[in-house]
Amino acid sequence: MNKLVNKIITIFLLIGPILDLLTGICLHYFKINLTIGIFIRVVFLLFICIITLFYFKKKNVLIPYLIIGLYFILYIVGVILYKDKGTFFEIQNLIKVFYFPIVLISICSIKDKINISNKILFTIMMMYLLFIFVPLLLGLGYKTYEITKVGTLGFFNAANEVGGIISILTPVMFIILVKGNNKIIKISSVLIYLIVILMVGTKTPLLTLFITIGISMIYLIINFIKKKEYKKIAISLIILLVGISSLIIVLPKTNFYKNIKTHLEFLEVENITDVFKDEKLVDHFIFSQRLTFLKNRNKLYNKSNTYQKLFGIGYLKNGKEFKMIEMDYFDIFYSHGIIGFIIYFIISIYLIIKTIIKDKITYERLMYITSFFLITLLSLLTGHIITAPAVSIIVVMIIIKLSKKNRQGVNENGLN
Repeated sequence: MNKLVNKIITIFLLIGPILDLLTGICLHYFKINLTIGIFIRVVFLLFICIITLFYFKKKNVLIPYLIIGLYFILYIVGVILYKDKGTFFEIQNLIKVFYFPIVLISICSIKDKINISNKILFTIMMMYLLFIFVPLLLGLGYKTYEITKVGTLGFFNAANEVGGIISILTPVMFIILVKGNNKIIKISSVLIYLIVILMVGTKTPLLTLFITIGISMIYLIINFIKKKEYKKIAISLIILLVGISSLIIVLPKTNFYKNIKTHLEFLEVENITDVFKDEKLVDHFIFSQRLTFLKNRNKLYNKSNTYQKLFGIGYLKNGKEFKMIEMDYFDIFYSHGIIGFIIYFIISIYLIIKTIIKDKITYERLMYITSFFLITLLSLLTGHIITAPAVSIIVVMIIIKLSKKNRQGVNENGLN
C-alpha cells in the first residue's frame, strides 16, 4: 500500500496538466464550468483523506478535519440564510480554497510514505510548457487576455494558475540545469521555457526567473570563492552577461514587451519610472488594480452582517460573482471571514513549521527554499497559488521536499 499510495500521488500530479488542458477546452468550447478536472481532484481529496485516517490510522488528523468540517457546515448555513441562490457555486469555491489545508494535513501526516522526485516535478513543468509551446508553433490556442494585451496560453483557461505553476517550479528546473548531465535536455528545456514565458505575456514568470537566477548566482559564486575556483566565477558571469544581453535583444519582439508598452501607453506614461510617482499608476501597472479591488471588497465586507464577518461573505451577491482581489491572503479573509481565515492559516502555518526541517544548505535545498519563498510572495502579489487546487497540490509537494534531509543518496544527475 505504501508503494501504491506514492504511485497514485505521482500519477495524479502527472495528469494535472492534462486535466487543466481538458478544463480549458470544456470552458471554451462547451461552456461547462463543472469539469472533469474538478471531479478528479475532489476524488483525490477524498481518497487521500480516507487512507490517511483509516488505512494509515493517523488519528492526529481527526481534530483538524473536524474543525474544517464544522467550519464548512457553518459557512454553508450562512450561504443558505443570507443568499437567495448560488449555493452550489459557493460550495464549489469553498472546496477549491480549502483544498490546500486539507491535502496538507493528509500529506504531512504520511510524508514518510511519499517520495516525489525532482524529475517528476520537472516533467510536470515541461508538460505545461509544451502544452503552450506546441500550439504557439502551430498558431493555435487561446489568448491570455481578452482585450488590448496580447499573449498565448495554448488551450489552458487560467493564465494566473498556469503562470503560478511554471513560476514556483522554476527553481526545480534550475536543479536539473545545474546537476543534470544531458546537454540536449538542458538546452531545449531552457529555450522552450524562455519562449513560453515571454510569449504568454504575463509578468510573473519573468520576475521569478530573475529572482531564481539572482539567488543561484549568489550561492554559486560564494561556493566558488570558498573553493578558490575563480575561473568558474568568470565563466559564470560571462554566461550571465551573454544571457541577459540576448534577452534584451529579443525582448522587443515578445508579447511580454508589447504588453508593457501597451500598458504604459494606456496610462499615458512615457517613462516607466514615472509610474512610481503616482499611487494610482502603481496600482494599475504593478498590481493590475488589485489594490482597488481590495478597497471595493473591504467595503462589501464592512456592510455585511456579523455572521458573514465571522464566516465570510462568500463569492456571490444577488447571484452575481464578486470580483476577486487575486491576492490569496485577502481573498481568503473576505470570502471566509475571521473564523475561516484563522482556521485556514493556523492549521497551515503549524503544519509547515512542523514539517520543514533545518538542514545543511545544498544547492538543491536552496532552490526548494526559493520555491517556497516564491509561493509566499506570489500568494500575496498575484494570487491563485494556495487557493487553486491545480497549484496548491504542487505547493504541498514542495513543502514535503523541504521536510526530507539532503543526504548523500542524491543522484548525480539531480533527478531524484
